[in-house]
Amino acid sequence: MSIRPLHTTTDYGELKRRVKDLGLLRPQLGYYGLKTAVTFLILAAAIAIAVVATHPAVLLLDAVFLGFASTQVALLAHDIGHRQAFRGTRTNLMARFFIGNVILGISHSWWNVKHNQHHATPNHVDLDPDIQFPMVVFSVEQIASRARWMRPLIGMQAFVFPLLLPLQALNMRINSVQHLFGGKARRPLLQAFFMVCHVALYALLLAHMGSWGLALAFFAVHHATFGLYNSSVFASNHKGMPVIAANSPRDFLREQVVTARNLHGHPLTDFWYGGLNYQIEHHLFPTMARNNLSRAQGVVRAFCAERGIPYHATGLIEAYRETFSHLHQVSASLRSRRGALA
Repeated sequence: MSIRPLHTTTDYGELKRRVKDLGLLRPQLGYYGLKTAVTFLILAAAIAIAVVATHPAVLLLDAVFLGFASTQVALLAHDIGHRQAFRGTRTNLMARFFIGNVILGISHSWWNVKHNQHHATPNHVDLDPDIQFPMVVFSVEQIASRARWMRPLIGMQAFVFPLLLPLQALNMRINSVQHLFGGKARRPLLQAFFMVCHVALYALLLAHMGSWGLALAFFAVHHATFGLYNSSVFASNHKGMPVIAANSPRDFLREQVVTARNLHGHPLTDFWYGGLNYQIEHHLFPTMARNNLSRAQGVVRAFCAERGIPYHATGLIEAYRETFSHLHQVSASLRSRRGALA
């Protein structure tokens, strides 16, 4: 169950009223119908190339394309998990089963539980699952909770963290299986069945390539691309932003705004990030359809200026510079023999 932060409704209620009056919280069924069709056409094209191509170079390039397509599907699954696409409970659940378990091979309930916790407690030092890594820390306080033998690695975390990003796709699958066998998953047998269907279909695709060496290379490139693209979308949104210490939550509006970073909007950026470059607006209004986030940004930014709330938006390169600089800074005490042995 998600842990909800403290809410002060006065400011947030006024902001939500302004956004709602502009119609920005209304369902966008037409948009998501078109978006779903385009996304699955991209996925179908990647699969078709894998079926008909025979040259190794073409297949490996297609593995990169399939990684891109998989992330686009994952971004659509993200929106569905937030009920942006479908508001009906049954329709939403069916879509989550199909896209999450069958198409992506990931437990939809594992992702929803983890992601809802992140939304409830963004950048909370002990509660946000998105900043809990055994070999990475996002605040000096986290160092004490990490294994001593990990600390020399943490001292180099600004260089280690990028190497972890391509592993994210495999990590999601491992966590999904652990979730299903952990006793807390909803409909674990049905979810497992659909995930087995995904594995079977994927194995058929790999077997069609004839050579197991080529099949393994395709698998590795596909998952590395999927992991890198997927995790890079999320890494730039909160990493390096203020961390909330234990037992010191802020009110909902301020907590969601100050812990998130926006990337400057552009049609290409909006497409590549699935609208998550408007991370502040997304965290304030998780059910808002992604095509309305750019319109909401002007309202939210102006409101934050009225209330004196820090609102951070920057470019893509600067966002990653801030992220890695933060990682390097918080691990500074470990980059000495004395710090590593402390």
